[in-house]
Amino acid sequence: MWRRIAPQFAQALRCTRAARAPHQSRFSASNRDGTSSRSRSSGGIYSGWTLPRRIAEWYPRRVGEFLANTMAGHNIFIQDTPTRFDEVHAQHFSLVEGLTITPLYTLTMVHYFSVFCQYPTRIEVLRPMLDELSQKSELQYRWLLIMQAKKAPVEIVVWRCGLLTLQIVLFPIWLFLSSAAPQLVHATVSFSSHILHTKYSCLNASGSSAAGGRAAVVPEFVSKAASMYSEKETFHEAQSTALPTDIGVAIVVLLLVFYLAA
Repeated sequence: MWRRIAPQFAQALRCTRAARAPHQSRFSASNRDGTSSRSRSSGGIYSGWTLPRRIAEWYPRRVGEFLANTMAGHNIFIQDTPTRFDEVHAQHFSLVEGLTITPLYTLTMVHYFSVFCQYPTRIEVLRPMLDELSQKSELQYRWLLIMQAKKAPVEIVVWRCGLLTLQIVLFPIWLFLSSAAPQLVHATVSFSSHILHTKYSCLNASGSSAAGGRAAVVPEFVSKAASMYSEKETFHEAQSTALPTDIGVAIVVLLLVFYLAA
């Protein structure tokens, strides 16, 4: 998927080297290094948690990559790689942003619950995650505005209701995964950030290289999104190799999911 084809497209579109950086090698290196050095330097955020080597070969990285590819690695509504700034690409990015914000939101809830349970120091990771939620919500708003200017009002209403329904359906699933396996969800968000960074970089580069007014001008928020996702990729990658499961939160969330499903 995007892990294999994005570097080729990014080179053709003269994307930045950061968009082509191999995600897998950095993730593997972090697994090999462990978390002891981060535990000493982070003031208690990390807990020195590590996985057995045999499990760490596929969890959480490979499973997270699979989930991230499912949410963000597809090309629905567009052809291959984002090369134009129009309502079709707006529809694609709106869907991807809607799919990837739900696991981030549930992770934020779970880390807040940890304040009252086993790992209260996780309050320190909430600020960057809340900032990321705010930025992703603004990106969704921007894409919806672009679609609203080009599509009929009925189509926009149907699209918004569909996205909202999709997130409501996925919410209890991601909430359970975030409480039981926060490492997996952080790995998923990290790799989805890698994919989105590459996509936004390609879109920004294609607009910058367009000549003679043949393509729509790419707005400033596209380049800001590319930079934001590059930073968040690294942030969530670090969390995926450092945070153990908060058993107290997992029990509370499990009871909450059963209550909502009843």
